Amino acid sequence: MNFTSVSSAAIAACVGLSLSTVAFGQERLIAVDSSRALSEINPATGVRTQIGTVSANAGTCGGLAHNCQTNTLWLTSTSNDSLYTLDVATGTATLVGTYDGSTTSPIVMHGLEWDSTTGTLWASSSHNGGLYSVNTSTGVATLVGLTGLSSFTNLVHDPVANKLYATNGSTDSFYEIDRTTGAATLIGTLLGPTNPHGLAFNRSNNTIYLVCSNTDTLYRINPATGAAAAIGSVGTSNLLGLAWVAPCGPTACTPSDVAGPNQTVGPDGVLTADDIIVFLGWFFATDTRADVAGANQSTTPDSQFTADDIIVFLGRYFEGCGG
Repeated sequence: MNFTSVSSAAIAACVGLSLSTVAFGQERLIAVDSSRALSEINPATGVRTQIGTVSANAGTCGGLAHNCQTNTLWLTSTSNDSLYTLDVATGTATLVGTYDGSTTSPIVMHGLEWDSTTGTLWASSSHNGGLYSVNTSTGVATLVGLTGLSSFTNLVHDPVANKLYATNGSTDSFYEIDRTTGAATLIGTLLGPTNPHGLAFNRSNNTIYLVCSNTDTLYRINPATGAAAAIGSVGTSNLLGLAWVAPCGPTACTPSDVAGPNQTVGPDGVLTADDIIVFLGWFFATDTRADVAGANQSTTPDSQFTADDIIVFLGRYFEGCGG
């Protein structure tokens, strides 16, 4: 095996790079309201800042969905019954296509979400309570099944748990959606939001965010109970779409939970500094357990010990890959 020496300063730089990537602008909570106002929301406080306006061709804007692999942001129009891509920098919405392939039988899609596990764009319709898969090249939607819910249903995918969740405007409750049948299973009531709309999942801290257009508040949801905890006011608005716009992080979520308290080797279900210390100990001892990457941060080990291994391990760590 070849060993490439990496100094403590270099390791500190790698840690600093990983932290700064999270903290300074590559991760954004983007929202859109019914009047096409495009905003960024501070996920820690709820403070909303308008950053633009969606182009008029999109009509009434509904849900947002982001594919982190291609950095594509999709937008559903509830007035045009169509799928668009959205350029956040300019606000330009580009038509992909209508959900029914024509305008004869409109399908009113309110909820929209990208499933990175299956590579599927999901949508929920208010006209029949259906769950649909959407062709991202044509916009054509295919019915999977009925959720059993009425009114506006919003979607969010948790890639860590690999579950599709939903909220519903008529019940003010939180559900898990079966992606095979479309059926909705109640988890619990939201206990706060009274007209829930946009949902988004933050891969950095495994948090589900929700905006409510009645309370004009940003919430975080406990996926085990469905209860929503208020983060802060977003100001007077009618926010309908929400998306976490950020890089994917590691393509393979190999656990970075390698240690317990006091650097005991073995996972303990919690990510702490102990995990980093143990990993670095392996790295400097050229232990094969620290060979987690190849050149250019590929996730295939290459029997060499370089900064790539440290960067990949830290990327998994900060993504919350606890196993």
